[in-house]
Amino acid sequence: MKGKEMKFAKLLSVMLLGIMLVTSVSFGQSIPSGTARYEALGYNPFIKDASIDINRNPAWSTVYKNYLFGDLGRDQVTGTQYELTEQWAGANFGLSKEIALGLVLNKYEDSWTDFGRTNTYNVQRPVVPLKVLFGWQLSPKFALGLAPYYAGWSTEYDSTGVTQKWNSSSLGATLGLLSKLEGGWIEGAVDVKTNKFKYDQTVGTTNNIWENEGGLQMDVFARGFFTANKNLGINLVPYLNFAMYSWNPTSTPVAAGGYNKYSHMSFMGGLGVNMPVLDNGLLAGGLSFGYHSYEDKQDVAQSTYKYTEFVLPQFNLGIEWPFTEWLTGRAGYSRSVSSTKSENTLVATTWSWKGTGVSDSKQTITCGFGLDFNRFNLSGTVGERLFKEGFYIMTGKTNDLFGVLSASYNFGK
Repeated sequence: MKGKEMKFAKLLSVMLLGIMLVTSVSFGQSIPSGTARYEALGYNPFIKDASIDINRNPAWSTVYKNYLFGDLGRDQVTGTQYELTEQWAGANFGLSKEIALGLVLNKYEDSWTDFGRTNTYNVQRPVVPLKVLFGWQLSPKFALGLAPYYAGWSTEYDSTGVTQKWNSSSLGATLGLLSKLEGGWIEGAVDVKTNKFKYDQTVGTTNNIWENEGGLQMDVFARGFFTANKNLGINLVPYLNFAMYSWNPTSTPVAAGGYNKYSHMSFMGGLGVNMPVLDNGLLAGGLSFGYHSYEDKQDVAQSTYKYTEFVLPQFNLGIEWPFTEWLTGRAGYSRSVSSTKSENTLVATTWSWKGTGVSDSKQTITCGFGLDFNRFNLSGTVGERLFKEGFYIMTGKTNDLFGVLSASYNFGK
């Protein structure tokens, strides 16, 4: 996988070099977006961001036509400092005034990492995700979007008297809508995917199959953007989000000890403000509340582990302002207070733990920069070690200038 990631990173680098060469002779306005901008602004659900919005709701593809976007990657937490992970790229084209068509490659949007139980059978996560973007502007005030998604993986081993086959897949789609209103807009999106794995083993004449039932994940998101004060440009931004996932392993023949069943559910909602500041700057922030639950249940052993969390509340704040025509600064704040409860039940005995705490302080304050070259934008978060230990030219220590890098290119008219 590391070899594929490095090849993908090199391909992105070549593409970006070509884009930068084109921007030197073209004139237009960049549209900064991506994971780096989102995180630098405090993981903010109250901002508009082309890359985040298109991936979450394909109806936005009718707004950001003729647009290239993606992440150059995230700095490795472990291993060599010269490697980046989580690279992906997308392109969206306006085929006509009403129709947009695009493609997103290598962006994982499935929940495989939340339920890593398939490692027992050496089944790997589906690789090279492919998502197609389709947007349709039905009227000046209403647009629909559809984004089919697929990722797959398989391998096979044969020897005398032994055959082994492994495969995994994620298949689904996102359906979204975007409606413009008097003084604002509303959006909604529903994402549904099924995640499957199968390990088929034949030794002599004995065949065993391990696979999963269900594997359904669903995510529902709705958000509004309403002008509260036209003169000051103050907008109210409410949002709601619901997500769930289930994972139920089984086998043929069925094991006498049974299997664990896993499920997860989440609700989040909040209200925030989005407004211009410092001439061409942006200030966005608000409060969110939520509920999360996770359950691991074993019927035969009559054991259940359940974890619940109430978020009361979550704070998100971000500010973005231009230093110059080509340099933008960003800063964000993100923190949550939560009440948690863990329960472990075995037959008729139950143990429970309760507590109230705050989120990890390591990413409470975030910041970053955006570099604009006509139509091209490069955005990055600033690594915390840079503030702690300084630049290499002053300290002689190799630190992270950027923790996450995102890039985009607007080739629309």
